[in-house]
Amino acid sequence: MIETAANARIQQAYRDAHEARGAAFVGFFKALFGAKSVPLDPMVLTEPSRCA
Repeated sequence: MIETAANARIQQAYRDAHEARGAAFVGFFKALFGAKSVPLDPMVLTEPSRCA
């Protein structure tokens, strides 16, 4: 979409909105495809460790 601004205030608002949309887009894909840290909790394990 091509946005034309009538004055500097509107032009700055377009820039701010574009930056916010970009940040939301990046955040969405980071949440969707980013590495998830899943620590192992001893209460969750189904059998005792054989290493101990």
